[in-house]
Amino acid sequence: MANYVGVHCPVCDKRFADGDDIVVCPICGAPHHRECYQKTGHCALEELHLKGHTWQASEKQAQTDGNGAPGEAVCPACGAHNPRSGIFCQVCGAPLGHGGEGRMANPYGNPFAKGNAASGTAYTAAFGGLSPDEEIEEESARDIALFIGNNSYYFLPRFKLLSRHGGITFNWAALLFHAFYFLYRKMYLAGACIFGVLLLTYIPEFMTLKEQTFYLMQNMADLFNGNPVAEFVPTEHLWAYKVVPVITSLRIMMMAVLSMFANRIYMRHVLTRVRQIREHFSDESGRINDGPYVKELSSQGRTMGAGWMVLLVVTYFIVSTAIKMLFVLLG
Repeated sequence: MANYVGVHCPVCDKRFADGDDIVVCPICGAPHHRECYQKTGHCALEELHLKGHTWQASEKQAQTDGNGAPGEAVCPACGAHNPRSGIFCQVCGAPLGHGGEGRMANPYGNPFAKGNAASGTAYTAAFGGLSPDEEIEEESARDIALFIGNNSYYFLPRFKLLSRHGGITFNWAALLFHAFYFLYRKMYLAGACIFGVLLLTYIPEFMTLKEQTFYLMQNMADLFNGNPVAEFVPTEHLWAYKVVPVITSLRIMMMAVLSMFANRIYMRHVLTRVRQIREHFSDESGRINDGPYVKELSSQGRTMGAGWMVLLVVTYFIVSTAIKMLFVLLG
């Protein structure tokens, strides 16, 4: 352990001791017991991320040098002051270069490490094996991670792969939740377009919905009891009934293709937004006011809140039900 002996875990409030299994937040640098971090599923100081703050030990908990004065090490990358015994900057994650002892572990493990010695450190593991100052299309991994949030360890290595070699990467969440996934990731235009296309594909089904409803009502008892009933064949809009299986297959294929390019679409979204935010907070000489810049990255990025997602899902089902009822009533 490098410099956290005696510091309180922000979850259980117990002091860290030698031998404790400690992980650090890749965004603010706050230390946690691994068990506590996994229990909460995120940094206990997550609200500080939106304010651009980074974790610092209190004066009572700060490490001291041999004379009893607080020991500090200046980060060679960003100039931040860190405890002398630390091995990585608590602000940007860069190595401090003075050979501190111990090594922190990534709370998620390091599934992407492939023999790279640096990939086993706390910060490079949390960045998916990348260094925080490594660039993807001229944007640093640190800035991209601040925009993405807690899943940066998943996306960063895939962004790096896509930017270098192209190709495709599969995204199960995009396959299962399609437009909801894009809206959850704040890709509002893409999500709205997907919803629009999906709505168009359901029109043939809606056109036969009135006759299907009457068919179910007339045969409800037999269907419930398992008795044989005549196959449903509409008397109107027969063409729509015949194309439904074809459109359903095309819809499934569209979702599969979309899931293969979801990470690429998200990469383009992230890089564009990070670049826009960086340019907004850069002065004429290119220098950036890092505090407001970090705050803006965190607030503009991340994911849609749980409350908004619930509202979105409820709204979707209300609207879709209303459309179905309209087709049933008007035929």
